[in-house]
Amino acid sequence: MLVKHAFWRVGLFLGVLILVAGGFYFYREETKVEPGTLVQETVKRAQQARGYRYRIAAEYNVGGKKQTWSQVRGEKEAENFHIKGTILGTPVEIFQIETKTYARDPVSGKWVVLEGNDFAKQQVFWAEINPLSNFQFKTVGNPQILKTEKVGKRKCWVVEFQPEVESKILEMWWKNFTYRFWVDKRSRNLLKAWASAEHKNSPGTFLSLTVEFQDFNKKIEIKPPA
Repeated sequence: MLVKHAFWRVGLFLGVLILVAGGFYFYREETKVEPGTLVQETVKRAQQARGYRYRIAAEYNVGGKKQTWSQVRGEKEAENFHIKGTILGTPVEIFQIETKTYARDPVSGKWVVLEGNDFAKQQVFWAEINPLSNFQFKTVGNPQILKTEKVGKRKCWVVEFQPEVESKILEMWWKNFTYRFWVDKRSRNLLKAWASAEHKNSPGTFLSLTVEFQDFNKKIEIKPPA
């Protein structure tokens, strides 16, 4: 009986020791990261990438009722891009290769080719074409690391902050911005981002945006459609 009691006490002691060691390790890992610097460096690293693939979803919340704005998959290589998905319920597929645009007609399914055009500079579907345009900030406020969470198999810091946005279009219509970044602990790449804002002229109307990134700086070749 005494032996059994001794084993129980040893087991309890080891359990407490493991919890303390784990807590110390987490504390050490999190406190050596400065959240404001992490956000700024992550944004800079993403914007300097030559190419990447992404998935973006945007929705409105009007009085508690959600409405989908867009669901799009995309890929970028330098100034070239390809997006495919739905925007306002309409199928959309666009290729931009140098100054030539290929847009699929949603009714006939045929391709419309526009010569001497740079679709990206027109800021039509700007968020879907260039998702990083949503992550340009004047200031990032006071970021906080909320927790560690996995995106796929990658361990990430989850950082939340309330920035002043750089975009004049966003500033014109929206306020009370809140952002969350999922930053890969190893590569410091932005693997996922979420943003929310309230409409300035319609209290109770919110916009939320979720973007997932992958293949930063990997070789991406965007060819015109067949």
